[in-house]
Amino acid sequence: MRLFADRTTALLQVFHVIVDGLYDSVPVLLSFMILAFGAEEKDAGVILSIAALLGTLAGLGTKGCSQRFGFLRTLGLISGAYGLGYMANTFSRNIWFSGFFFVIAMMGFGVFHNVAFSYLTARTERRQLGKVLGDFTAIGDIGRIPITAFAGFAAAWSFGGVPGWRLVCALFGAAACAITLCLIWAWLRSGESGGQSRTTCRSPQSLLPPLSLLRERHTASTVVANVLDGFSSDQIFAFLPFLLFAKGMDPKIVGSFALAFTVGCFVGKTACGRLVGIFGPRKVFVVSKLLMAGLLVVLVTAHWLPVIIGTSILLGVVTKGTVPVLQTLLVEPVTDPQVYDDLFAVSTFARGSTNIVTPLLFGVIASAFSAEYIYGVMAVVAVIAVLPLLAVRAGR
Repeated sequence: MRLFADRTTALLQVFHVIVDGLYDSVPVLLSFMILAFGAEEKDAGVILSIAALLGTLAGLGTKGCSQRFGFLRTLGLISGAYGLGYMANTFSRNIWFSGFFFVIAMMGFGVFHNVAFSYLTARTERRQLGKVLGDFTAIGDIGRIPITAFAGFAAAWSFGGVPGWRLVCALFGAAACAITLCLIWAWLRSGESGGQSRTTCRSPQSLLPPLSLLRERHTASTVVANVLDGFSSDQIFAFLPFLLFAKGMDPKIVGSFALAFTVGCFVGKTACGRLVGIFGPRKVFVVSKLLMAGLLVVLVTAHWLPVIIGTSILLGVVTKGTVPVLQTLLVEPVTDPQVYDDLFAVSTFARGSTNIVTPLLFGVIASAFSAEYIYGVMAVVAVIAVLPLLAVRAGR
């Protein structure tokens, strides 16, 4: 399956660039808001935990959302939430106002990825699935690289007495609102027609996925590995600015590290997706997690700038490279396309449940001790994450 095999796939790819860029800009902007409002790291942890909670609950309704609203309206709801969240934060006066509207902005992230993964999986040959999902997830980093880096660079400056992060929020919010209007216009013109299963509106037969899927051993072990993978890696980027601040580095170079990490993410997703076709998803995942644990230790102990930047790039490779690997592993034994929505929703819910706790937990640890301790905990859990898959393999 080519990256832009049809119009719907092309729209998914373009929208993915925007969604990932806006999503990953939130923790970067939050770090500058924390400094501006005199708040603490744990406040950022609370905000990101609430966003994870509501986003996780929203992800459970993926099938209901896609079937009730259709493809274009679902995308319009997601971009509209981003537009509202960012535009409102242009006028923020405290961290909790900022947090409330950033939570609104981030809620549709999981729904979009569940819908997209299910769409691509149903239309891809199994031997090519790792490559296709790897390329799709890497496409999102095309958005992360310029959008997130721009947010980090611009937020550190002041323009005409106005903090840079306010102007970034205004710009991103206006762009998201414009995209929403375009999607609404496209929906009104198309009527969600075209015969694609993802582009027709119908009443959902079931709003929630059956948790009985977890009775299958392969699915359960993959979901557990996904949870531990999320615990050890999902907050690396969110707390990276605080780690750099703890090392005494200039806030103006945060954008450089955001760029380094996201470049690594792009390379990792593309490379790991292709390695799945050669070595299989299980081996690629195990090696990636063990390498990640070692790199986290280097990141904590290093103080020389080039080493930290290089480590950030490599961390992006082995951290986000596991995303298409786990998605491929999850559907490996499944042949019924009707189950894909439910599988991805259950897996996302499990991983998202972990992300409800980790931002708050890591925020408290950073406030009580320092950001270095967070990355030590991540390294330990990264090693533990390989055990469920090794245990299932050994039990066969």
